[in-house]
Amino acid sequence: MTVARLRRPTHLAGTALAAVLLTFAAPAWAADFQLDNVKIDLGKLVINAPKIAIKGSNLEKDAFLALFSGAGSESAATRAARLTAAEISAPELNLVQTIGDQKQTTTYRDIRLTDIRDGKIGHGESAKGSIAATGTTGPMKGELKRTAFDALDLRQTARVLTEKAAPGVEEKMLPVIGNFEQDGYSLDMGKAGRMSLGKTTARGFSAKVGPEPLLDVMNQLAAAAEETEKAESAGKDGKDADAGKPAGKSEAERRLGLSVLALFDMFEYGSGEARDFVMTVSPPPKAGDKPETVDMKIARMAFGENAPAKSGFAVEGLRFSSGPAKGGVDSISYSGFSLAPVLRELRAVLMEPEKPLDESDFRRFIPTLGTMRLTGISIDAPPIIAGKDPIKIALGTFELKAGEQLNGIPTSLALTIDRLVTPIVEGSGNPAAKDMIAMGIRSLDLSAKLDLAWEAAKNEIAIRSLSLGSAGLVQLDASGTLGNVTKDLFSNDLALAQVAMLGATARGLQVKLQNFGLIEKLIENEARKSKRKAEEVRQQYAMIASLGLAAILGPSDAAKALTAAVSRFVAKPGTLNVAASAKSQTGLGLADVITMTEPTEIFDKIDLKADAL
Repeated sequence: MTVARLRRPTHLAGTALAAVLLTFAAPAWAADFQLDNVKIDLGKLVINAPKIAIKGSNLEKDAFLALFSGAGSESAATRAARLTAAEISAPELNLVQTIGDQKQTTTYRDIRLTDIRDGKIGHGESAKGSIAATGTTGPMKGELKRTAFDALDLRQTARVLTEKAAPGVEEKMLPVIGNFEQDGYSLDMGKAGRMSLGKTTARGFSAKVGPEPLLDVMNQLAAAAEETEKAESAGKDGKDADAGKPAGKSEAERRLGLSVLALFDMFEYGSGEARDFVMTVSPPPKAGDKPETVDMKIARMAFGENAPAKSGFAVEGLRFSSGPAKGGVDSISYSGFSLAPVLRELRAVLMEPEKPLDESDFRRFIPTLGTMRLTGISIDAPPIIAGKDPIKIALGTFELKAGEQLNGIPTSLALTIDRLVTPIVEGSGNPAAKDMIAMGIRSLDLSAKLDLAWEAAKNEIAIRSLSLGSAGLVQLDASGTLGNVTKDLFSNDLALAQVAMLGATARGLQVKLQNFGLIEKLIENEARKSKRKAEEVRQQYAMIASLGLAAILGPSDAAKALTAAVSRFVAKPGTLNVAASAKSQTGLGLADVITMTEPTEIFDKIDLKADAL
């Protein structure tokens, strides 16, 4: 049988899935019967099933055919809810999708749906499948392994696709697919390369009815894409496609924007993972260059409960190579990230189309940042200078964690960089690198940390940790407190934020400098260049520190303590500790510093302790 052309949706992949489901389940089938040559023509998507067998249906065949044709006043969701059958099977199902001059045919084989009750499919499975495509991008073909799912709610799916929520009504998020499995696929893209994916699993996919039917939104997006293609084509022909159109966004464009934003609220993706992604691509070479392939592998991609943080997204075991260059990342992950603030502000902008965009506070468009983490980064690249060693860069850990945000600005921030190993590359215009190599420093093993937070109850910013160091050379650690930091610092009023920033005061600062061999190397390098003994240079530096600092800092007790500690540290490099605190309970502010006539007056306003070990 041939079914009349149905309402035309877009060519988006989601439409194809919806059409497949409706092919099998939009009607209700009679007890046991067979349908031959089923065809659904959706314009850019045509679905063909040579044979469909139905067992244990709750309706007679004629009733099923009436539901399948869509005749009558019943909604698609109502019809879907009446479906009950023991089994629905088909040896083959073809989806022919056309996008421009690109034509793709996807074939699913040995399809079997079981335990269909009241519009819910207990289990569905396709044993295998294939993909073939032709067009300007070149021929493409591929193979699909087993695909299966559990607990598919056709009624809710139909509601999301065809219905819209009543004004002022917030629909509930309901499960649509309980579990999904895809055992893998491989894709040959011809000259463009190859791609394959291992087993993919997912669970807990949910959806709710939005302000516009999903199919309508997809139709609007397709129409907008066609308009864009026409405009680009007109531009190539030297025509101004926007000539004569009024400035600004039309009401239709505004409504489309709101509908697209609503899509982000209509779905919850649950949890899942995909393993063993492999891709080889061959980008077109530049004129005169040899073609090179780019190889990439990902051991695992996970989201939701399957991610290490039990939320967010993660990529594990990433490896890539191109010619002599190669690299990898053990893990890339994020958690706590959310676009909700961005979506909220975009809606507000669309609701006030006449309001100038430059009047918007762009800090409100900052997403909730959460935590981003990278581990085990390594890159090997060819040498910059012929005959030199290859470039090797590595990073143990990079982590950025943002706390609760006010007007988009995090009230706490923690940054960790651990074991960033980078080579010292000698060059004619880099004398510092030459000195470091002369000192035997061929690479730097850097680590850094920043941990600060605003404490609302105290109106303080606590700098819990600020550190920077290189293994085997030097380490600097500091902490401190800024006072009189009010909530105005996070205000969306820029003038208030500036006043709050200028009103901040320094209350305390602690600094520790540890030498692990850098100062000895500096002294030895200077001795080598000046052709003196290292001990002579060390004594000279100690004298300069003692006399020079005393002349600069003045005769106050605090200045003497600092001079003595620094001089001892230079003479015998170990650990230098400095602790300073404002004498005033309110702290040392910018106004206090500006009114000083001499820099040494700072010692009259602070208590300072210093020692060298």
